[in-house]
Amino acid sequence: MRRSQSFQNKLILLFLFSIILPISILSSCLAFYLQNRIQKENETYFSTTLYEISSNMSTYFSDLQHMALTPYIYDDIINFYTAVDNAQYTVEGPANYRIGSYRQNYIFCMQRLIITSRDDILSISFMPKNPKNQMILTTSRNRDLLETADFRYNDQYWFADGFLLDEPFRYSITEPLPFMNTQSEVIATFHTVKNINTKRKLGVLRIDSSLAPIRGMFDSVELTPHSGFIIVDQNGKPIYHEGYLDDEAVPYLLREDAKIRTSGDTYLRYQRSIKGMPWTLVFLSSYHDNMKSILLIWILAAILGVLTIIAGCLFFRKNSQKTTIVLNSILSAMESASNGNLDIHIPEELMARNDFYVADEFTMIGEHLNEMIHQLDLYIQRSYKNEIQRQEAEYRALQSQINPHFLYNTLNCFVSLNRLGMKKELEAGILQLTHIFRYTCSNSKTTTVAQELQFCTQYCELMKLRFDERITYVCECAEATREIEIPRLLIQPFVENAMKHGMDPDGRSITIWTAACIDHGTLVLSIKNNGIPIDLDTLRSSKHVGIMNVENRLKIFDPDARLDITLEDGITSFTVYIPMKGIGTRI
Repeated sequence: MRRSQSFQNKLILLFLFSIILPISILSSCLAFYLQNRIQKENETYFSTTLYEISSNMSTYFSDLQHMALTPYIYDDIINFYTAVDNAQYTVEGPANYRIGSYRQNYIFCMQRLIITSRDDILSISFMPKNPKNQMILTTSRNRDLLETADFRYNDQYWFADGFLLDEPFRYSITEPLPFMNTQSEVIATFHTVKNINTKRKLGVLRIDSSLAPIRGMFDSVELTPHSGFIIVDQNGKPIYHEGYLDDEAVPYLLREDAKIRTSGDTYLRYQRSIKGMPWTLVFLSSYHDNMKSILLIWILAAILGVLTIIAGCLFFRKNSQKTTIVLNSILSAMESASNGNLDIHIPEELMARNDFYVADEFTMIGEHLNEMIHQLDLYIQRSYKNEIQRQEAEYRALQSQINPHFLYNTLNCFVSLNRLGMKKELEAGILQLTHIFRYTCSNSKTTTVAQELQFCTQYCELMKLRFDERITYVCECAEATREIEIPRLLIQPFVENAMKHGMDPDGRSITIWTAACIDHGTLVLSIKNNGIPIDLDTLRSSKHVGIMNVENRLKIFDPDARLDITLEDGITSFTVYIPMKGIGTRI
């Protein structure tokens, strides 16, 4: 007992000096490393997020730009806008039939654009430049064409800028047109429409869309309580923000400083320009929020470290290094045995009974485990040999059922030829029978596809001596299948079945097709005939000896092989499927 206590105490002291002291030193270094690592990962995350959101915004506004260019695609739209700017069309109606036709075509084009465009497109409005014809033409999903002159748009900044600035597109997050009855703000896209031929400015096209797509771009981003995204225009004015926005940080949004210090917090600033837009996407990350996250991580790490040290001390009080080695050796042997490796054993030097650090129980477990693995190996070998012998005997018993049946039918055919006085045919038949019987009497349980089909051909030639032209036999064998091994006399029973049950006494002729091919890694053997159709219901309800014989032989040859029997358009088909994997290594 004293020796045991000394061993345990030494292990505990070794554990304390080898684990706790290095952990204390590493914890101090890890604190600084983790803080820098988190900051770098946050910087990478924020930069990636800014890139993805700005790219999505660029794509979104690019779609709006394409929508704003539709007047140059459809002549009906530009013709109508020209007529409106020339005051040939007013709220009271068109000046003539031609202008009325422009109006109808315009309504048709704009409705088609609205319906086939994005769901967030709310309306498309056109405002002519001509001061004598101050009217707004608005198309929305609910109205074909809304014509009003109540809103004076020529005083609006976006309308004046459309003719003073050279920018092809302008954007604004603003209030909707007053007559649209929309409560929330919208994204307005402005484009100055020009006559294609004269390059004269006709008016301003305004496309109002919902803010929902912009909000949706931020749904997957998790923000801390005091961080946020801000969209800033070219003048440094925030026009939209998601999350928290400190008013004191607004004047510094477009400055080059990486940090923005306010009275309540310090922000790390990340920005990215929105391609094709005069706007900038800015992200402000709260330094205080980040430090809270780091502090929480270290509190959890400290608690987990203390619990781990306590658990380690308790574990080392009950185990020794040598005992762990023996136990791992036993577990490794058990795992190898469960995976089928029965050559494994536990070395005897690890189970010495005079070893103080190895318990007698582990020694007994190791010895009994070695004996159990040995006995299990012997049992499996005996069972495997018995199963091989059983399958071999069953296979030969099934094959022996074929030879007497085939010989009986053939001899009956020879008797008929002799009675008919067909000497030459009888002699030829006997020679054919010699080749056939040599094939059927072979001790080999397998053959090749080419040999089996040749045997069927010889069998059909023998039967044609009796039935003459009533039998037609067609054989197709793919070159890749010729040397594949299959059970002997696998196809012949189906050929014999076709002649026995497919030919009627009235002299009906029969054609038999046999084919062999490979389809998606499977050997396919097909035997078809156009004789008397087979009764599938009777076949399924009764135990047909010949078919059961073939199916049993197939299952012995390959458990994954199968036989399908079908009847379609008067053609009876027997199809054998044998997977190519493992062919040539079967029993």
